Amino acid sequence: MINSALVGVLALVGGGTWYALHPSTASAGSTGTVRTATVATGDVKATISASGNLAAATVANEKFSTSGTIASISVSVGQVVTAGQVLATIDPTSAQSAVTQAQAAVNTAVQARTTANLQLTAARESLAEAQTALATTVTSTDPVTKAVTTSTKGTLAQVLSAEAQVSSATGQVDQANAQLASAQATLATANTALAATTLKASIPGTVTAVNGAVGDSTGSSSSGSAGTSAGTSSGTSSGTSAASSSSSSSSGLVTIADVSSMTVSAAFAEADAAKLSVGQVADVTFPAVSGVTATAKVTAIAPTGTTTNSVVTYPATITLDSVPAGVRLGQTADVSVTTASASNVLYLPSQAVTVGAADGSGTTSGTVTLVGSDGSQTLTQVVVGVQGDATTQIVSGVKAGDKALISLDTAIGTTTTTSTTSGLAGLSGGGAPAGGFNRAPGGNG
Repeated sequence: MINSALVGVLALVGGGTWYALHPSTASAGSTGTVRTATVATGDVKATISASGNLAAATVANEKFSTSGTIASISVSVGQVVTAGQVLATIDPTSAQSAVTQAQAAVNTAVQARTTANLQLTAARESLAEAQTALATTVTSTDPVTKAVTTSTKGTLAQVLSAEAQVSSATGQVDQANAQLASAQATLATANTALAATTLKASIPGTVTAVNGAVGDSTGSSSSGSAGTSAGTSSGTSSGTSAASSSSSSSSGLVTIADVSSMTVSAAFAEADAAKLSVGQVADVTFPAVSGVTATAKVTAIAPTGTTTNSVVTYPATITLDSVPAGVRLGQTADVSVTTASASNVLYLPSQAVTVGAADGSGTTSGTVTLVGSDGSQTLTQVVVGVQGDATTQIVSGVKAGDKALISLDTAIGTTTTTSTTSGLAGLSGGGAPAGGFNRAPGGNG
């Protein structure tokens, strides 16, 4: 009996509450509020979003290509440098001594080659004279017998001897040339080593890290190189220590970031990554810098995904068209990439369109419920274009100004033609939907 009484009380309370909230429907028994949107002309855009951090498009890790002790460091973190500017030096004493010795060897080799060439010239002249003498005939008459004899002025032995001298001199010249070439190569290497004692900036930019101090030893390694980087390092000069020496050897003594061009490495969700392609335009905003925006383009997409906590994302590089004032390396950047767009087209709020499947030609069909001026509703076949973030392009099937059904709201605030709307709802039959669905032409939702 108690349970029956409670059920009865609850029924009475529920019925009273429903009546209080729906007086018009309770009295008139009408249908719910019809929410519509008007077919308008404007732009439709589909985007995908991700976040990342600002980084320099080009970063150079500058390091010495020869070993030695750091004698000076001429830059500090935050300093702007130009290409070719001196960053640091190491003690050049031994390198300069090697250049001096190599230059002396070159001078000696030049003198030896000069002497060998002179000897070769003399040998060739002697050979020419011997050949001329051998070719010259001499006629003599015996005064007693009156016999006439003919002989050459020179001998074949003289020619052969001269040829041997030419051959020997030629060998000496070849040897002198080889010695000179070797000495010149040694000098070039020594000059390169001397030049390597001065570290210069390979690119213009801002110094983001100095990983060493005067007195540190630097090991022989490849010279600094520039390349695309997803981030930058920052730091200050450290004291003389094994740690700083190791750092300068592995990551470069000075790191330079070219901040004239910046990128954002953003991780896109697995489903969104399928819509990415190189060349797509993007809009970038910076949460830390109010009101600052930038346009950009997708310049690279990782071929493989990264899994974190069972979530797969694909990094993409977004390159800013220009760097806006006020942004800094490492700042958070929100990226919105436009994956599809259409301008000056008919559109409706996406809630008003039921999208079907695409056919073999790539045409996507759909349906729209048009609402006539008399309240009649007609299910209409349409061809769908770009499906934007909040609006959908209608290629055919409707015209500008048509009213399309968004929803039939029967929860609260229903309206009838015989009574007024409940003040709790704030809706009116046939009017514009909440949130501005009945937009003026040119909106994109």
